[in-house]
Amino acid sequence: MRKNIPLMSDPVEIKKSTVLFSNPIGYQDFLDITHDLYSHNSLLSMVNDWNRFVAFCSSRHVSPLPASITAIRLFLEQESRQRKFASIRRYSLTIGLVHRLHSLPDPVNHRQIHFTLSALRNMKKGDAAQATPFTEKHLNEIFHCLEKSDSVKDLRDLLIYSLMFECILKRGQLRDLRVNQIDLISEQCAQLLVEENTYKLSRRTSLLIKRWFAVLGDDYQGALFCRIDKHGNLGSESLNDSSIYRVFRRASEILKLPDHLAFSGQSSRVGATQDLYKKGYNLRQIQQLGRWTSAVMPAQYIGKHALSESEQLLFKKIKSWD
Repeated sequence: MRKNIPLMSDPVEIKKSTVLFSNPIGYQDFLDITHDLYSHNSLLSMVNDWNRFVAFCSSRHVSPLPASITAIRLFLEQESRQRKFASIRRYSLTIGLVHRLHSLPDPVNHRQIHFTLSALRNMKKGDAAQATPFTEKHLNEIFHCLEKSDSVKDLRDLLIYSLMFECILKRGQLRDLRVNQIDLISEQCAQLLVEENTYKLSRRTSLLIKRWFAVLGDDYQGALFCRIDKHGNLGSESLNDSSIYRVFRRASEILKLPDHLAFSGQSSRVGATQDLYKKGYNLRQIQQLGRWTSAVMPAQYIGKHALSESEQLLFKKIKSWD
């Protein structure tokens, strides 16, 4: 969703920021110019994208801000040799955003860039690899491996796998979970509140919740999941996206999966969607359970690519080209 970010209007401020952004910039620079309206990970990506473009322009001795249509086209074509289309598209969005925030015309909206992106999209069609599904079968196998372990880390990770799968959680939703979102009705019955949805957890997951609460202590009121050091001590910081990614990579190692089938933080969402579809749930029911605003992603996960693409058209805004 496009953010409503205030654009620069003071000529002195614009000139100063243009000089700044004509060179490699830092995280705080992008945080300031976007008024902290993007997530941490989005900002990291945009900083890397813009610095990549600045480095390209520097190598060609041309200006990155304002950038010429030719420079952007050559940059996208060069990056397409080793990057997937999703990355190319993200680069173009970052370049356009930086120009708009400096009250400059958006060069990415030029017809030549549109033609370039269309050509690259067709050339690299199908290059986006879907995350390996983490299914109920995988969850059962990991329960068999870790359920009786006395390790605090094993308990935490097993509970993460269970909640991510049963509640079709995004990484950010798991990261931000708080203890007060869990309602432990009894030893064998617990519920999780996500946004405005309540999910009744399975008996075995409810038992894990009880054990995890015993580890956290009765007075604990912070993030549901935190980091654990090599000695099994709980840290004060909650998990971040990278930590969750490593937790799922560990699941791949536990199940001895080959590298090309390793899990990622999105795997449980893909696997849960596919399992629900096999059990007879229709697409709209799955969309509701997974809290998707549209059917685009669940349709993609169950292999209905044509339907997914048709759903995407509902969100595309037709813009006039320069």
